[in-house]
Amino acid sequence: MKKLILSLCVVLAFGACKEENKQQAQEKPVIKIGATLPLTGNLSYIGIGSKNALDMLMEKWANTDTKYKYEIVYENDMLKPQQAAINTHKFIDVDKSKIVVSVFGVVDRPVDDIANQKKVISLSCSHGKDTFPEYGLNVGSQNEEVYNAALKELKKRNAKTVALLGSNGAVCDALLGYAAEQFPKEGIEVVFDERYNIGLTDYRLSIQKMEQKSPDYYVIFGVEPMNSVFTKQYYEITGKNNLLSLGSFANISLKVFPPIEGVLSVYMLRSPEFEKEYFEKYHERVETCSSHLYDGLDMIIKAYENTAPKAGEKVPSNADVLQKVKSLKVWNGASGLMKIEQNGIVRPSVDMRFYHDGQWVKVEE
Repeated sequence: MKKLILSLCVVLAFGACKEENKQQAQEKPVIKIGATLPLTGNLSYIGIGSKNALDMLMEKWANTDTKYKYEIVYENDMLKPQQAAINTHKFIDVDKSKIVVSVFGVVDRPVDDIANQKKVISLSCSHGKDTFPEYGLNVGSQNEEVYNAALKELKKRNAKTVALLGSNGAVCDALLGYAAEQFPKEGIEVVFDERYNIGLTDYRLSIQKMEQKSPDYYVIFGVEPMNSVFTKQYYEITGKNNLLSLGSFANISLKVFPPIEGVLSVYMLRSPEFEKEYFEKYHERVETCSSHLYDGLDMIIKAYENTAPKAGEKVPSNADVLQKVKSLKVWNGASGLMKIEQNGIVRPSVDMRFYHDGQWVKVEE
């Protein structure tokens, strides 16, 4: 009897061990992702739109047979660099994230620096960002594409003089500085090149001063609420609509943007299929950067799934994952066709739109 009981115990123990080993084998290593976004404040619709798109992506990969399990954590940075830095330290040091996602140049520079020091991938969507740390990847539109779209439209309208306006900030300086350097080469004189403190809400005196030189167009790239407030005050003073943004107008919620017919904006593209899927799920328009961050994280996850870990490691290194992303060279996804460069620039397509009846409508060739 004792032998029988002993035998049963051995069988049960062996079965339990076998089941435990099977369960362990089924457990996947976890790849954690941290996303610092403006979930409240003037640009909360950008942060919420980005979160919605990233959630869609996570759902897609959760329904796929993957080597790894992907988990995302969100924190609100209110588009404040200090808070974004705090969030990034938390993602990396506490959550052990291997990827940090951010939006817009106001915050992505400190995020880049912190992530790069820890060899963590920093995925951002920022206009005009052309320098990157080793572990940086940017899916926002670049200086050249934005400038060329603006130049083409200004030449079509026979513009000879422009005023360049923006906020005091790295992203504004990068894009407007590039335009200030290039416009004179094309015979367009820059009669004003102004930067305003972030948060300023009265531009009336500045507008009156600039109007004395009557620039053909005001070319704008600022941090909200500059774009919407300047546009409203300019129209109230002059009644004119000769305003062209280098992408910032299209970043403003259509519930907020002043209803001034005909103002122009460079516009980052997204695929009709993604716009349809997004609208059916959230009943909202796709905001700037939403589809681009979707694509950026999508290509990073694909790279994780297709990069072999080094000997003795459970997951591939971030350096190898980034190299795999860059080896893709092109990506056709939620934002349409994007070109991937070795320096970390992912170039999405842009076009020119004009504001009409509460929508951004494509300018015909």
